[in-house]
Amino acid sequence: MQVSFWSNYHQTGTTCNLIATATNVALEYRMKVLIAHNHFDKSALETSFLDREYVEKELSNLNDVGVDALSSFIKFNKVSKENISRYTTTLISNKLELLVGTSITSRDLYLKELNDVIDVVLALSKEYYDVVFVDVGPGEPEIIKKIFDHSDLIVVNLNQNYNIILDFFENYSELAEKAVFMFGKYDKNSNFNIKSLQRKFRLLKGKSAIIPYNIHFADACCEGRAIDFFMRNLRAEKDDNNYYFMNEVRKAAQLILNSLNIDVNQKKLGD
Repeated sequence: MQVSFWSNYHQTGTTCNLIATATNVALEYRMKVLIAHNHFDKSALETSFLDREYVEKELSNLNDVGVDALSSFIKFNKVSKENISRYTTTLISNKLELLVGTSITSRDLYLKELNDVIDVVLALSKEYYDVVFVDVGPGEPEIIKKIFDHSDLIVVNLNQNYNIILDFFENYSELAEKAVFMFGKYDKNSNFNIKSLQRKFRLLKGKSAIIPYNIHFADACCEGRAIDFFMRNLRAEKDDNNYYFMNEVRKAAQLILNSLNIDVNQKKLGD
């Protein structure tokens, strides 16, 4: 299964929403998860999980990991689904892996290389992993269309700005059929809370989730400790400051899995 996180607007917390839900799925369900992205400019994905200095000075110089190395392999070899994991970075053993982005300095060259191999990468990844989460950033429309074509579900990332929500329904309504909606950086005190928005936009009812803004999670992502944050707070009690955030992330992950027709009770790990 492939789940693509996308937004019609910048600054909606798309990458953070993906990090939170994908990590939750990996930790709470019997599923093997891959995270990937199509960003040319620096993505926050790598540095949310890994030490920034390691990402910038060591990981980017390795020639046997990441999308660049995988692209080169695909060009000259017959590829099987097992080949994909050779080029990923393990974040949680046998549970969560990351296909790091490009180190190519030419945007045009990167887009050409990615366009040539993306169908193969996505198709084989879906065969090898239980769920593939793709952070869909700005890029060539042709590449984004290919990502959407491979997607079993599109998570449309919005915020509580009424104009951004309206823009989606006015200009991107064709995506709604296989979409669910996620409101990042959510503030429950806003007049545009989730119940109010569901009344205004009926399509949101039963198909939307929230990811509250949490400064501790935001700090953890800045410091490459996203997984550590989740490990420490997975069993947060109701009186814990992070309980609200963790509980809503859990609901968001369940919405995604239910939308993929995955039996969450069967896949849920025991306490």
